[in-house]
Amino acid sequence: MNVNGRDIGDVLDGLHEELAARVSDEADRELVVDSFDGDSFSNVRWADEEDEVLIEVHESLPTHAIAHVLAIALQHVRQRLDAYPEVRRPRGRQAARGAGPVRTMLREVVMAPEAEDRIAPLNLDREWEVEQRHAALKEILRAPPSEWTRDGTLGNQFAALQYARFEFEHPPEMWQSLSEEMEKALPIAVARGRRIVDAVREHGWGSRDACLQALLAARQAAGMQYVAWIVDRETDEIH
Repeated sequence: MNVNGRDIGDVLDGLHEELAARVSDEADRELVVDSFDGDSFSNVRWADEEDEVLIEVHESLPTHAIAHVLAIALQHVRQRLDAYPEVRRPRGRQAARGAGPVRTMLREVVMAPEAEDRIAPLNLDREWEVEQRHAALKEILRAPPSEWTRDGTLGNQFAALQYARFEFEHPPEMWQSLSEEMEKALPIAVARGRRIVDAVREHGWGSRDACLQALLAARQAAGMQYVAWIVDRETDEIH
């Protein structure tokens, strides 16, 4: 398979073909993979006015890191096709400004580990991603944004969710010392992050309903009821 002009081998050929067929049959769209220059490793776009589902893979990724990044993005496509829950911006006065990154992190706390579990049998190389995330958080902890230190702020909620995501996804041998640094720098966020971890672990992410319940519990633990709606895509019910 060729991505961003580079050959990543055939490890994802079957998964890509399966999901491309499902996107065509179930959503009447074409699955497209393209490069982009953004703030994340990848992005998935389902624009209402488009006839495609666009997976964007960052143009600067080293070749050996592309397969894992693309596999996670493909799993997010599968999650949507399977009607897994969605985190959405509330309408009206409830919609807090600047809360987009916090909602994204809330979603990733549950949906990213679910995606990782699905691709675990492929044994893809994620070392580069892990190192990048580790270095980025370590750099932030040297001088955290002031908002991250104050209880009740979007920044503090983001940091708490970041803690939870690292707890679920970061290699334990790397996370132990980094988590200690985070607790020293951001004790309020870490305390909230631990509550989020407990809330998510109570439900897990082993099914669509488990993910819904885990997102609801994580939102409660993070204090984000007025920041994020959780939508059950199977019933269109908004929580």
